[in-house]
Amino acid sequence: MPRPPADEIPIPERIELPPALWRHYRSFAWVVHEQRLMLLLIAVVLAATGMVWLLAWDLGRKPPLVVRAPPSLKESAAAFYGVPEISYDQMAFFLHGCLPLLYAADEEGHRFLPLVQGLVAPEIYSEAERRLAAGQPAAAANRLTQALTLTGIGEVVADARSRRAGAYVRGYLTVTLRHAEAEFFPWRGEVVLEVNPPGRLNASPFYLARLEERTGPAAPAWDRSHGEGRLLP
Repeated sequence: MPRPPADEIPIPERIELPPALWRHYRSFAWVVHEQRLMLLLIAVVLAATGMVWLLAWDLGRKPPLVVRAPPSLKESAAAFYGVPEISYDQMAFFLHGCLPLLYAADEEGHRFLPLVQGLVAPEIYSEAERRLAAGQPAAAANRLTQALTLTGIGEVVADARSRRAGAYVRGYLTVTLRHAEAEFFPWRGEVVLEVNPPGRLNASPFYLARLEERTGPAAPAWDRSHGEGRLLP
């Protein structure tokens, strides 16, 4: 049978690839993309490695830089309380919170005295306890209340070497009978404080080491004979 001329053979508009050839082409195309991604990742790793080596070489030629961190809370507290200077405000706050507790009493007893344990010398605490206990029967019979009010703290002297401070304290003692009649008695006291680093057992920066007091008419007379500079021998 004779073959028709070439110009008479119909040309199809689309030729489908065989399935085996299509699978081979598709796999080969993905391999090309994977190779390109691997080359990109290798280039990134090489660039990062080069930058690290350059940075290490550059830092090896520079002198070391010392960066001092700010002091910790513990170091700041140690530096603050280690200063030999004594703050008048801290001293006044301590005396206003400590001395009145040595004289506070009512018909039910001296309930607030144990609060000064650890803040005053043992002999001061024992003397205050003895004095308040001796007056307890009279206080219960007459419904007596007693309170100390401080009005001034003067003649403050401090010794940085011994870490002690002294002051002359003025005030008055209020005694109330049957919650109606009140009497006021002048009160004076010489105090010697020792600097005490605050801790878990004692949060106060001071410790009352010595107390000498006058109550009544002897207190104003002590003002006239008192002199600055004799608190710390």
